Amino acid sequence: MQRSKKILIVSHCILNQNTVIEEEARAEGAVQSAVEWAMKEGFGFLQLPCPEFTFLGLNRPPMTYEEYDTPEYRRHCREILTPVIQQAEEYVKNGYEMEELLGIQSSPSCDPSRGVFMEELYGMLADKGITLKKLRYLPNTSNPKFNSEVHSMMKN
Repeated sequence: MQRSKKILIVSHCILNQNTVIEEEARAEGAVQSAVEWAMKEGFGFLQLPCPEFTFLGLNRPPMTYEEYDTPEYRRHCREILTPVIQQAEEYVKNGYEMEELLGIQSSPSCDPSRGVFMEELYGMLADKGITLKKLRYLPNTSNPKFNSEVHSMMKN
């Protein structure tokens, strides 16, 4: 079997909604529409850790971007991203495509256009010369259906 050599960087909770605060969960486990799309496209997954879960635990309160935008949280994000960046470098070094990301719309951490964790991720990837060309997001609805045509944007 030949590999696609296409890797999708994916927010942790796309594949595991069990780490999401209870009132924000959008699926029982993995978000099926997003996973089915990625598999159909031939993507392998580089799953990001959940920064909110690893910083404050499962029973954390709902918080905003501004509440997470602290030096301590940003430092935590960089620490847990270090192994992910090492994996991304290894993929790129070996000819894999690492150009797309799938995040969570309206998440204070993992919104691709405005999330504290994503800001740290983009900076660390840029430091290694890795550029994401397309950002995708799971819509902020109670029963989200991912649509690759609608739920994507080009990275600046």
